[in-house]
Amino acid sequence: MVTGISEGTIGRLMELFDLDTKAIASAVGCTAGTLNRWRRGEQIPSKEYLERLELLDAFLYQVQKSLRSRRRSREWFDARIPALGNRTPRDVFLSANLAHLVVYLRQHERL
Repeated sequence: MVTGISEGTIGRLMELFDLDTKAIASAVGCTAGTLNRWRRGEQIPSKEYLERLELLDAFLYQVQKSLRSRRRSREWFDARIPALGNRTPRDVFLSANLAHLVVYLRQHERL
């Protein structure tokens, strides 16, 4: 179990947005192998990565709070959004800019 992240966050993100381990690792800025070692408890993330994992957790929390359904979450994740530079949240997520998405979702709590 990865410290600094709620139980099942990675799995829920994979299911919610149809992501694989490589995509989640990209969002955190590590390799898929490293992410899997963290998940199995074989390795402990550094402080820098713990902060990124906490952002991943915050991102999932804000998505669930703001969008409230799987359908709306998926539609939002793949929609071009002017406030994100006309990029999709998926693009921002994969570019390891989780903080930007968390801030955006907090500012737009009811999408």
